[in-house]
Amino acid sequence: MALLNMPAWVFVKKLAKRIADNAVTDRAATLAYYFVFALFPFLFTLVTLAAYLPVKNAIAELMARIDPLMPEEAMGIIDDQLHSLATQQRPRLLTFGLFLALWSASRGVDGLRTALNLSYDVKESRPWWKVQVLAIAVTIATSLLMLLSIAGLALGSSAGLWLAARLHVDQFWALLWAWLRWPITSGGVMLVLALLYYFLPDVKQEWRYVTPGSVIGTLLWLLMTWGFSVYAENFGSYDKTYGAIGGMIVLMTWFYISGFVFILGGEVNALLEHASAEGKAAGARAAGEAPPPEVERPSIAAPGAAKNAESAARTQRRLWSRWRKSHA
Repeated sequence: MALLNMPAWVFVKKLAKRIADNAVTDRAATLAYYFVFALFPFLFTLVTLAAYLPVKNAIAELMARIDPLMPEEAMGIIDDQLHSLATQQRPRLLTFGLFLALWSASRGVDGLRTALNLSYDVKESRPWWKVQVLAIAVTIATSLLMLLSIAGLALGSSAGLWLAARLHVDQFWALLWAWLRWPITSGGVMLVLALLYYFLPDVKQEWRYVTPGSVIGTLLWLLMTWGFSVYAENFGSYDKTYGAIGGMIVLMTWFYISGFVFILGGEVNALLEHASAEGKAAGARAAGEAPPPEVERPSIAAPGAAKNAESAARTQRRLWSRWRKSHA
């Protein structure tokens, strides 16, 4: 197997090096905190937007779709919060309260933007206000996309059942739809990742729905969240270890896994683009653009250098090389 004339083992080696140098595990932990911080405002936003959709019980449908993937303890926390939001009076749409909810929810999106910029080895050049508007807009778009996807699944199920009844094969529809929902769900997750990888990093790129990062990210996310759910529900003892906060620990772990996979997909896209003759060079914002000197790029002092000896050695060599050139 070769990727852009790159043997698979070379690709894996380079990806592992990027994970260490860019401290992907640490950035995933940061994202996990942002996700927890943004979760309940995000649910508030979803509940508010769901009231304007022409589909009843849209939130219940959404929870039913993600329930097979999420650990039971984490799902319990989200269910409780959704029940509280649905039974209590909420501020009207576009009030200051909703804006604060959107702002809090957008912090997770903004944290991913920072991580993806590091993947492409670029510093943020867009104005502060533009970056914040982008984070809020992506948060709203993601919320709407999730709800509209659930609406489409509900309408598609009803339309399919009607058609199956007309064709006298309605007894097989339930089994067929149970299988069809998974590729549809995977396609929705891939679309969300493709949008995040396109809009968030401060680089110019062509829109592509299917990218190596979005495909790998989707498959890994589905596989790892399913595997963690099985482990947490059958082998983990979080309640015994952490007591009353066991459910929150499970939720944070799931967020950590999700953050790691999302960043990893961005690293895959950046690695393959930098290795392609038609792609952008490391540190460049557009194809054919000359990248700035390494001393002006984030990679000059790799985040992993503080915790990894090999990363620290690479950083030292880069700094020594820059010093020699400046004094030549």
